[in-house]
Amino acid sequence: MAWSTEFRDEGRILRVLIEGRFSAPQAMEMTRESVEVATRARATRIMLDCSKAKFDIPIIDVYKVPDLYSSRGVAHGVRAAVLMPPGGVDREMYEFYEDVCRNRGYFVKLFESEDEAWAWLREA
Repeated sequence: MAWSTEFRDEGRILRVLIEGRFSAPQAMEMTRESVEVATRARATRIMLDCSKAKFDIPIIDVYKVPDLYSSRGVAHGVRAAVLMPPGGVDREMYEFYEDVCRNRGYFVKLFESEDEAWAWLREA
């Protein structure tokens, strides 16, 4: 498991590259650190590149992720594109994450195409 963060588009978009297998505690640690980078930089666009990630996370922990966003001060106006692994791997978990985030006021959208994800983030 590994993750890294970098800014793209002249610092406008934060890219979080997530690779390998993550347990629930590891995923929450990665999420906390990524949220800290985003809030410190006041990032309003985030690319979560999960195309090479595998999450071993109970669904209840997925449900709690937006609580972490709220407690860390993530603004509801932030756009987050999630690039999913190819072949529909863990698609149900990603769709549940998208639904939970949207139900709590976070603008998250799933993508299978990296080009489409970047285009969506660059809109407006």
